[in-house]
This record gives sequence, structure tokens and C-alpha cells, in this order.
Amino acid sequence: MNRSNYLGLVALFFLGLLSQSVQAVTLKFCYQDQPLAPYYFGSGHQVPAIWPGATVEHIQQLVAKVPNLQLELVRYPWNRCLKYLQAGSVDAVVANYSENREMLGVFPKRDGKPDQSKMFTRQDVCLVTDKALATKWNGRFFEVDRKVTATRQTPRVKLSPETEAKLNFVQASADANSLKMLAQGRVQVVTQVCKIMEQKVTATSFNPQTMVVLTPPVDQLHGYLLFSRQFYQKQPEIAEQLWQKLADPQLAIYQKYLE
Repeated sequence: MNRSNYLGLVALFFLGLLSQSVQAVTLKFCYQDQPLAPYYFGSGHQVPAIWPGATVEHIQQLVAKVPNLQLELVRYPWNRCLKYLQAGSVDAVVANYSENREMLGVFPKRDGKPDQSKMFTRQDVCLVTDKALATKWNGRFFEVDRKVTATRQTPRVKLSPETEAKLNFVQASADANSLKMLAQGRVQVVTQVCKIMEQKVTATSFNPQTMVVLTPPVDQLHGYLLFSRQFYQKQPEIAEQLWQKLADPQLAIYQKYLE
């Protein structure tokens, strides 16, 4: 073998190594091991091969737009996902913003505040009640003499003090159970996601014959793609690319699951 052929083989070898190193970038995305329609389906550690949920399909399509980036999906209890994110054991989650979560990882920011143009998803939360009680709603609170029994779809929902003053909350495990409790008269009010990315949505257990979605929404939840500090420090360009590509909200994915 002459010198030029030898050098050519060496160059190809190192180019191959470089190519492998570029392709080896993996984003380990963690999401909860319990279903939360339309975002996540299935339970346990298993990631469903079909109909995994709108959030899962969204992150799959988002990652596919970035060359040389691979996606690894893992499922754990939600608080463990956050713990692993802070430790750098996982690279990203989708989470609502709060100041105490800034210690967990890196949110997209503009002027020191979360950049709402780079939200992963956005949900409006409304109150749902029966038609009789709906007539007592003045847009801020129920005009009744005593507190009405209510349940939250999620603990993250925050209501104004004026609204909450007329409500007595009880625990419910899931949105569908909440609406069932409402139908059975066990509660009088339910908090429920009523819009996703400005699109109106209703759960399949919502009964328009007996139930009313009260407007305007009482809260809005902003889901951001939150990176671990470790991943962002190693791959800032990839993180920024993913945030930039969120300008396309992929409404077709969410609409498919809502239908």
C-alpha cells in the first residue's frame, strides 16, 4: 500500500468516527407513566407503539426536524422525571413554567421571562357545571349563599381568590372521573381544559345536554420544552434549534387525538 492510499484510509477512518459522534447525539425525553389524554396514553414504563399521545408524537416530529438528533423516550412518575431532569439523568420534559422550576433546568427566555413564542403547547382551563348552577355564574364567581363543591382537573390550575372563595375543592384522580362526579351530583363544578392552542376541546364524557362550559377561561397553562442544564451546556445549538422549530404548533397532531 502506497503512502497516499494509506493516508486516504486514515482520513476515511477519522471521518467515519466524526460522523458517528455527530449521529450519536440523543435527546432523552421523560414523561409521566400515567395516561393524560390527549397528551399521553398508556401506563407504566412502556411507550405505546401506536397512539402514544399528542405530546409524544409532537416531540417525535420535532426531533425528526433536527439532523443527527435521536430521541429516546422514557416514562417515570412525574416527580421522578423532574428529579432526573435536575440531576441530568434525562435531558428534557414538557412542563408548565414556575419560578421554582427554574432550578430544575433551562426554559426558553426573552428579556428574562419565558418566551411564549416558543411554547410547546398552551391550554385554557374553564369551569364546567350543570345548567342550573351556570345561571348563577357572573364571570368571576357563583352568586350563591354557600360554597359549591368542586374538583380540579390538575393541581396546577390556579384560580383568582374571588373565584376560589366560592368553591370547596375535593380530590379527583382524572378528568374523566371529574366529569362523572359532576354527572352523578357528587360535585357541582369541575375545572377542565377547554382549549388547546386556541382550539376548543371537550372530553368524551362531557354531556352538552346537562353540562355547560363557563367562559371566559379561569386559567391558562403554558407547556414549555424544558432542558436539563447538563444537556443545554453540552448541546446549546440543538436546544435552540428545537425551540425555534416550535413556531409550528403541529395542531394536526392534537386535533387527531381530540377527535
